[in-house]
Amino acid sequence: MAVRGTRLYVEMSGGSKDAALLYLHGGPGASCIDFCWHQAGVLSAHMMVVALDQRGVLRSDPIPEEETFGLEDIIKDCEALRVKLGIAKWTLLGHSFGAIVAFKYAVHYPQSVNKIIFETPCFDARASMRSLIAKAHEIYQALEHPEGVVLCNSYLSCSHTPLELWQAWGRIGQGLGSKRDNIYFHGMDPDCYNSKIDRQITDAGMWAKNRVHAAKLEAEGKFLESLIPELFKLSQPSLLIAGRFDPVCCETQQQAYVETVKGGHMVVFEGSGHFPRLEEPERYAQEVIQFVLNSQI
Repeated sequence: MAVRGTRLYVEMSGGSKDAALLYLHGGPGASCIDFCWHQAGVLSAHMMVVALDQRGVLRSDPIPEEETFGLEDIIKDCEALRVKLGIAKWTLLGHSFGAIVAFKYAVHYPQSVNKIIFETPCFDARASMRSLIAKAHEIYQALEHPEGVVLCNSYLSCSHTPLELWQAWGRIGQGLGSKRDNIYFHGMDPDCYNSKIDRQITDAGMWAKNRVHAAKLEAEGKFLESLIPELFKLSQPSLLIAGRFDPVCCETQQQAYVETVKGGHMVVFEGSGHFPRLEEPERYAQEVIQFVLNSQI
């Protein structure tokens, strides 16, 4: 679909626009592929479901190297898409990084947002990165990998900026090889997840587009700023879906949400890590349907 001077890949299913849901993927640059495997079809029996690859991601048009791009562009794209589709208000469902987009969209355009669902959100990059590095530290210890242990300790024992921790996690996670994905999953085999993605996206050039998307967001730095001091700004009813074994939305962030957000509700998925929609899909769909359709919330 043509939106604000580019073309976005958009999947739509279901009926009435009166109960519309917009899915915002994480990453940056993860795409909506895995949400649409199961959840889009199940949810669309109860509501209109809209999912997109954000500007510059996979099946959407690439972002030119010389073009300015930042977090606000994703938010404006979503609002322009709502207007284009003729949806009065919709519920936002943001996963991980997508939860940041959902939060900022809801604050910027409160008249456009009915409710918000945060799936394992990253409200505070510093806390999330430290939690991920701590998990990596455990794996390096189990592997008897002294260099990895020392590297993790160097970031856990001192104070670092969110950007430094974000970049460090890239190196630390890469050093774990295939073990890295075990940090994110609990109720699903990471190899199963990766094979499904690989079957959907066979063109390596599409992943190169993602790197431009992510690099520009990293250079801007806004997604690394903590949302915890701003959580009080939420005016819409919201639901936080947390995974018991998720290192990204760690306990500090969960507690901040529960203590700060008026009209906020949290549910914990006991068998999930960072991807409850994949690890406990049936319960996930039930929670989303109940929250979106319950007019009393």
